[in-house]
Amino acid sequence: MENREQYFNRINRFGRISFIIFFVLIFTIPTVVCAVYDIFPGLATVLKATMGLFLILTPIAISEIVSFVPLLGSGASYLTFETGNVSNIKLPCAMNALKLAGVQPASEEGEVLSTISVAVSSIVTTSIILITALLLAPLAPVFSNPAVRTATANVLPALFGALLVSFLAAGDAGSVVVKGQWKAIILPALVVAVVHYLIFPIKGWEGVIILVLLPITILGARFLYKKGQITVVPKVPKA
Repeated sequence: MENREQYFNRINRFGRISFIIFFVLIFTIPTVVCAVYDIFPGLATVLKATMGLFLILTPIAISEIVSFVPLLGSGASYLTFETGNVSNIKLPCAMNALKLAGVQPASEEGEVLSTISVAVSSIVTTSIILITALLLAPLAPVFSNPAVRTATANVLPALFGALLVSFLAAGDAGSVVVKGQWKAIILPALVVAVVHYLIFPIKGWEGVIILVLLPITILGARFLYKKGQITVVPKVPKA
């Protein structure tokens, strides 16, 4: 217990320090550039440029924190929200690592494994970005190829499609197997369909919709579990 508390205390301490450094760098770089070139924008211009994004991205950020942190754990969450690419790289990487290891997200093993997987993913992503930046000019014809542009535009749907396939199957959660969990997506999917096609288009409101769907999904899954539609059974050890 003491080692666990020391671990989380150290993770939170380094996480807070890194976030402070992160925010200082975010605001320092554009401030220095504006100061050097004397191009400080007026307050009205800044508000006009940022308020729209703020209203759209704030619900998305809140929904990601509420929904992703319980899955990623403390260490992986700090790394994920600092390095970005949460839903299209970091979360699938962590979830795949937990699934392959047969570890539950909220466990001590899951905390460590998700942190390691996100750290490795961040290193690999940074390395690829660095190599791509150095080879940007030679690779320009490749990136402009219509086939490559079509492929890159479908990376995110492909990732979530792979996650959906694994979710539809029986879930391996450490020492137990969750069966019928795919039924938990029916009610949220119906809500999205009704809202999107009968009330208003969801585009631009994704963060708000996620916040609404979280309690609906949890309550729906709990109801199905009580009715025996979703079951949790001990894993049968392999001979």
